[in-house]
Amino acid sequence: MKKLIFILVIVHFNINANVLFSQNLNKLPIKVRDSLLIEIADKALEKYGPEYNRGYLTPVVKYEGEFKGGIHKGESAYSITYPYDKSKELFERDFSAKVVVVNKTGKIITIDFGNGLSYLIEEIEMKNKQHKKMPFSTSKKQEVFKL
Repeated sequence: MKKLIFILVIVHFNINANVLFSQNLNKLPIKVRDSLLIEIADKALEKYGPEYNRGYLTPVVKYEGEFKGGIHKGESAYSITYPYDKSKELFERDFSAKVVVVNKTGKIITIDFGNGLSYLIEEIEMKNKQHKKMPFSTSKKQEVFKL
């Protein structure tokens, strides 16, 4: 009986997750939308560059507006930016990672890494290209010693 209830809960969750992914993210409550976007971005980073999710600061979700051109012209997107502690380490960019997600579909377009490199996720996944995880590189901040 417990197994049956557990299976029903899992099936119910999967159906609701599919509904969430198939609708416009703008129509979701802000907390639900932001947590869903962070979850999408976390999974992408785990696949493409796990070390760039520094884990000690909360990612920042931002509405980026509509695309002006390209295949997503007229569609809108969100960015999920992963901050890092600049007193501990340094990247070339002001973030450790930044994931861009299409509003209507919830699909990832790009991941920009703090080391200055990017992955065009949409292209990688459309062409089923093999990918390597982004090598991690940062500069440790030097300690300041008082005399």
